[in-house]
Amino acid sequence: MGKLEVNVSMYPVGELGDCFLLKFSQDDAHCSVLIDSGSFSNSKASIARLRVIAEDIKQKQTLVGKVNPIDVVVGTHQHNDHLSNFVHSKDIFKEIGMKNVWLSWLDEPGNEHADNIAKGERKLVNKLEEINAKISKITNLKKGQTAQRINEILGFYGLDKQPKQNPVIPQYALNNLKEIAEAISYLTPGKVLSLPSFPEDAVKIYVLGPPTDNDMLFDINPGKGESYDEKLKTAINGTDAFLSALTNFSDCPCDEESYFPFNERYKMDPTEHAGAIGSYNLKGQEWRKIDDDWLEQAERLALYLDTYTNNSSLVLAFEMVQAEKVLLFVGDAQTGNWLSWKKVDFGAGNTSVSNLLARTVLYKVGHHCSHNATLPECLEKMTHPELVAMIPVDITDSHISRKNGWKMPSANLYKRIKELANGRILRMDGNYQSDCPIEGGHADTNWGAMLSHVNMEKIAGLNNEIVTYKIY
Repeated sequence: MGKLEVNVSMYPVGELGDCFLLKFSQDDAHCSVLIDSGSFSNSKASIARLRVIAEDIKQKQTLVGKVNPIDVVVGTHQHNDHLSNFVHSKDIFKEIGMKNVWLSWLDEPGNEHADNIAKGERKLVNKLEEINAKISKITNLKKGQTAQRINEILGFYGLDKQPKQNPVIPQYALNNLKEIAEAISYLTPGKVLSLPSFPEDAVKIYVLGPPTDNDMLFDINPGKGESYDEKLKTAINGTDAFLSALTNFSDCPCDEESYFPFNERYKMDPTEHAGAIGSYNLKGQEWRKIDDDWLEQAERLALYLDTYTNNSSLVLAFEMVQAEKVLLFVGDAQTGNWLSWKKVDFGAGNTSVSNLLARTVLYKVGHHCSHNATLPECLEKMTHPELVAMIPVDITDSHISRKNGWKMPSANLYKRIKELANGRILRMDGNYQSDCPIEGGHADTNWGAMLSHVNMEKIAGLNNEIVTYKIY
């Protein structure tokens, strides 16, 4: 029997986004696994790149003139940058076909727990849309960073554009996956699956997240007695109050004084306190003003929503049983998701999360290598001498490259991953640091013979090369 090998291809989506195609093979057995396909923006350029990627996947699924369905498609979580291509390239994916679609338990219709969470999330998204719309119409507020951040977070749901630009909601992508798939599975932590077309003991897939525990799903450090329902109610009440406060800035007469931070009697008459007002409005001292600080509450609500959705990521560990090697794909899982793995039970056998981490040879770095999407205590357990990190990050994305942009990759996390992987980092944008290039002959790297496992493929229509890494 020949060796089992897997080629992991990371597609360059040209901005924030994830798309990984895994091709397993051993003798006459073959299996393809597509994990996510999407990008943050819905611009014409983004859609064009995504369709090029879908066409390339179609080409790679074609043998002897016949297009073979993708064996498994994984949708990790409902963010635009992971799922949007299943909307923009639905026609191409229908041509390819999908035998199995694996989704999280949170996407399962009829699951009462999941349905309640989905309703709450949808309500919070809708409220934030209303807030975003109202803030954008207010002319006498210094909306600045707050409006920008809310808009960006709504962008993960495809809701940051004007209606005429046909925004993509990830739910549309899920609906398309369900329509195309021959079979759908909704996965919960602790489940162990086998790879289609292979013997049961060749490749095992362990489901680590998302957690079913509400505290882990919705909060990093929940207080005593806190639960999802309490947090969601507080968040939604916060949006209601915020919306009411925004009505005070509309063009309509409004006497709802109670929605202001202070009632009428606390207000100063500018004519009587000209000195204080003048001092408050001194040029160059604008940073001391608090007039619009209350807007930050909307940003906190938006960040709460964003953290939850990332925490809901489906996390899979692919074990190549005979080789004792593991490929870890975490979506955008944040701290609560990672912490929940400690309680995951895979039933009979000696497999544990710690053991899987210790045997990890490929880590798909979570959330584009942002600071809060890789738990240090788990990362430190990735001690395999062949560890390679694949990072779907593109620093040319305007959200990253602008002044005070998103910190991706996070400097300290990137440094530690580089140390653990001995400089063996593969990036979607091809922007490698001098001490971890993918070209041979550099004294500061430890690629060695493993460099021959890396393949770069340039195709027309994509800004960078498709990076493929072979493991056996």
